[in-house]
Amino acid sequence: MEIRITSRHNKASQSLQDAITADLNKLEKFSEKIGSCHVILDTEYVDETVEITMHAFDHEIVATGKAENIGKAFDLALDKIERQLKKLSEKIKDHKHS
Repeated sequence: MEIRITSRHNKASQSLQDAITADLNKLEKFSEKIGSCHVILDTEYVDETVEITMHAFDHEIVATGKAENIGKAFDLALDKIERQLKKLSEKIKDHKHS
């Protein structure tokens, strides 16, 4: 899976980038059909925002997390993308069997 990390208004540390890459690589257990993933880390005035855009099963899946620190925001977005990926995977499996 190709992973791109973009950081707006701030520089993301290498350890944060490595942690994001490791967490996203764990999502490959759902399918090998995950093509690419783009993570946008945005530092705003008060909150941190993380947007994950993933291309899987010829679909685009988007999730956003917003929290007071970047770690919590990434965890929220990762939970949302994982839930959407599971749902899409099940939907494709059920469709092929009927």
